[in-house]
Amino acid sequence: MRTKVMATLCILIAGALALPAADSKAGGTLIYGKPKDARVLEPASVDEGNSSVVVNQIFESLLAQKPGAVEVVPWLAKSYSVSKDNLEITFNLRSGVKFHDGTPMDADAVVFSLKRQNDKSHPFNQFGPWKYWASKGWSATDKKPGLVKDIVKVDPATVKVILNQPDQSILYNFALYFTSIVSPTAVMKYGAEFKNHPVGTGPFQFVEWAKDDHILVKRNEGYWGEKAHLNNIIFKVFPDEQARVLALKKGEADMIDPPGPEGMKVIEADPALKIQREEILSIGYLALNCETGPMADKRLRQALCMAVDRKQILDAVYGKTGVHEKLPLPDLLWGFDKSIPDYVFSPEKAKALVKATGLPTPIKLTIMYLPAWRPYNPNGQKVAEIMQSQLKAVGFDATLRTYDMGTYWDNLDAGKFDVAMTGWTGEADPDAFLYSLFTAGYLNSSRWNNKAYVDLVTKAKMVSGIPARSKLYYQAERILMDEAPILMLARGVEYRPMSRKVEGFIMYPTSLIKFTSVWMSH
Repeated sequence: MRTKVMATLCILIAGALALPAADSKAGGTLIYGKPKDARVLEPASVDEGNSSVVVNQIFESLLAQKPGAVEVVPWLAKSYSVSKDNLEITFNLRSGVKFHDGTPMDADAVVFSLKRQNDKSHPFNQFGPWKYWASKGWSATDKKPGLVKDIVKVDPATVKVILNQPDQSILYNFALYFTSIVSPTAVMKYGAEFKNHPVGTGPFQFVEWAKDDHILVKRNEGYWGEKAHLNNIIFKVFPDEQARVLALKKGEADMIDPPGPEGMKVIEADPALKIQREEILSIGYLALNCETGPMADKRLRQALCMAVDRKQILDAVYGKTGVHEKLPLPDLLWGFDKSIPDYVFSPEKAKALVKATGLPTPIKLTIMYLPAWRPYNPNGQKVAEIMQSQLKAVGFDATLRTYDMGTYWDNLDAGKFDVAMTGWTGEADPDAFLYSLFTAGYLNSSRWNNKAYVDLVTKAKMVSGIPARSKLYYQAERILMDEAPILMLARGVEYRPMSRKVEGFIMYPTSLIKFTSVWMSH
């Protein structure tokens, strides 16, 4: 079977290379090496980076992130407008856009793509979960109505999104993959299997998926906008970090997810390779389970925050790929309160807090560490091992556990941990961090519930103006720091190692990866 798959790849690539190039940039195949395979290719169900890097080539949304920036611009919608009461967003769609299966991208397709996530009575709502949509509070629950009241077709080229209340942060979300417009025809054809047979409007279209080996996409020759230069992209899985670095050095990969500090040194020393750098809106942190186990005690959460020497972790694990951050909001954004004091490494104060609980020591807890590289945590095992030693010194007995990536995320969502590593790459609005990560929804990994906090960040969504919203976020951040549902590890600094043959790659502050502008020099 493996031989057959690779033979298919070779035929496709050879055929593509034989095509006449329209300009000097056209043609070629880029091999992107990553540590894990995608979980799903249904954009509305994606919740991790190994899947999103693929779906972002296949699918598009009504708006898009401006290349290399945080602003959003019209995309599948040629324009949009917001009503005076901030309760209606009208999207005017581009004409002539087609899905990869040849069907039209129109108002019916937009309503279908969005309403299936919002409306529990929709016939295709069953094929979720629609984690991202729900985590934003957009869909109704048994306890309260959702933010999005309805999505309606005005005419074949116009769609209106109607809200139950104003939300100053909502527009940016229509540039993200979970609001991608999918082919209704393909969803109806494949049903639950659409996640393995993605059909969008993007500059690349799906060809094949050999599980745990590679995903192949090819240039969409019928693309409505400026066509991609590359003929093909192969997303190749290299589970071992050293193997991934070696593949880049040998030309078996053209770009890879970055390795740890030692691997980066190997890449930096090779004149045939280069590294692009960007400070990104990405945070890595420890989620402390506030619902059950030892971390349900606020004093023990605070003790852990003072027992962990984050400088040692930054120096030993992150190197150049991370910088210190005290809040789960990148200090690159407005709404960050610089005056809030951070937790300082103090084993003595940590011991005193542990003793104050009156619990017998050592206090047993489990640390669930990430099994693979993430933009916000380059080596979860090494972080866990450093923490284990530091926590032992103050009265904790930490057991380390990890799982395959799919099981890891499932356990995180289910709260099956005491301490777990996770992270987030968000948008250029504090809401994407302070609301999304700490209110109802699967992103609230700490399972922390604080009404005063929720009221503040909810109000901040509705008021107008950065000064008024910042004031509310400052108050919320003080509650967050005191309650300690998480401990920040670092803010990510992203490095993209690649061959010097790779040209035109644009890095985004949101860690978005797009290959439309990329070409291979010869």
